[in-house]
Amino acid sequence: MINQTRNVARKFGAKVAAASALVLVASAAHATSPIDDLFAAVDISGIATKVTALAIVIVGIALVMKGPSIVKRIIAKI
Repeated sequence: MINQTRNVARKFGAKVAAASALVLVASAAHATSPIDDLFAAVDISGIATKVTALAIVIVGIALVMKGPSIVKRIIAKI
């Protein structure tokens, strides 16, 4: 009995797993949970712009501090 069940599971296991995964993905695509509603309510576009601007400022400051030494190395190689 156990061997027969195991053989059936081996034979149809991949097909059942693929079908159940397809059903799960299809049902999850249409379902909304409170977490999804929370993420939809938060506007991240303004935050992304501010973070990008801050990163540009930080890189600019780093270049101002390292710029003279980089230029000296470039001139020394010429």
